[in-house]
Amino acid sequence: MHNGDLMGLFDKILGKNEETETHDLEDLMQAEGDVVSPPADFYVKRVELRNEGDGELAVKELGTKNIIILNVMPLSKQPNRLKTILSKLKSHTGKINGDIALLTNDLVLLTPSNVKIVKTKPKAKPGATIIS
Repeated sequence: MHNGDLMGLFDKILGKNEETETHDLEDLMQAEGDVVSPPADFYVKRVELRNEGDGELAVKELGTKNIIILNVMPLSKQPNRLKTILSKLKSHTGKINGDIALLTNDLVLLTPSNVKIVKTKPKAKPGATIIS
């Protein structure tokens, strides 16, 4: 085993390799700011959900045909308030023929009119019973 191979093994054991890979992806995806040149017809925007006003901002952005990635982490310690706001957003996207889906526990995707999200059901594990 070469010294480089040994270091790679230690990095994998200690988790350093994953951290480096994540950091590399962040560097790769770095943008040159929020300037879009030339301007686009529609945008994908991130909104931090801290209160009802941020929910209204998401609705306004959907009205201008933008796609929203909603970070719900700021309200994670207020589950009832979070559920109320998300319920209103779900109702709104339904009324405008948009869509809503959970990306992760902290991120929700909202789409404007006539933009649908392809949702897949989790696959059953071998030998599992599926109840409909």
